[in-house]
Amino acid sequence: MAATKENPIILYDIPSKLESKSWSPNMWKTRLLLNYRGIPYRTEWVSYPDIQGIFISLGIEPSGPKADGSGRPHYTCPSIIDPTVPKPTTATESTAIAQYLEDAYPDVQPKAFPDGTREAQLEFIKEVSLILYPQAIKLILPQVPHILVDPRGSEYFEQTRAINYGRPLQEMCPVGSEERKEVWEEFKAGLDKVAEIYDRNPEGKGEYFTGSVISYVDIWLAALFIWSKVPCDRDPELGAKCAWDVIEKLNDGRWAKFMRKFDDYLQVL
Repeated sequence: MAATKENPIILYDIPSKLESKSWSPNMWKTRLLLNYRGIPYRTEWVSYPDIQGIFISLGIEPSGPKADGSGRPHYTCPSIIDPTVPKPTTATESTAIAQYLEDAYPDVQPKAFPDGTREAQLEFIKEVSLILYPQAIKLILPQVPHILVDPRGSEYFEQTRAINYGRPLQEMCPVGSEERKEVWEEFKAGLDKVAEIYDRNPEGKGEYFTGSVISYVDIWLAALFIWSKVPCDRDPELGAKCAWDVIEKLNDGRWAKFMRKFDDYLQVL
């Protein structure tokens, strides 16, 4: 039995003060995918400190070990519960969820991994994660505690990320620093590489990774750009109120054009 409007997939997300409430790139990868494929779902909101206890009670597996080197299990969003029969199915981590949904709902169109493209898409994500995400984390992550709804969640986020990255978030890429300038240059170089890869698909006219339809790579990249819209006061010399104000002008404005095709898939259900 597949998910229905009456019995939808449950998507677990972490709430923010933003209008959309959803903010994380990892959550948006799954949310955009569900919206794009039209698979019924609803959102359950959970604060950072409560994730582990709730997920253990629901039988949701950890995504792996914690990044702090302790070896303890890491429970994370996004995670889903699919009301399959005879027993509900759980899945966690955005790319694993995407592959689960592709296999569990093979007849639902459109697909996230059009025939024969899954390996190439996963390889792209692996490669580009290394040239975009470390830089995006430094540029955007310090702002996240300011947008979280729950003070407990903000405190938890600051403490755990300080351990993971070896310094307090407020010391990461501060305004006017050489570090921030260098990270922006690295991020721009990463987007140049992404643009080069996209241009290898003539059918997509530079807007699609494969063919002329949205695939998971496009969703993955769009989720990163959505995250870049988190308000940020660290780039006043660039006239930017968020990282997206800079990104949308790069590569001759192609990323602003790229994002327009996701306008119909930004629902938070």
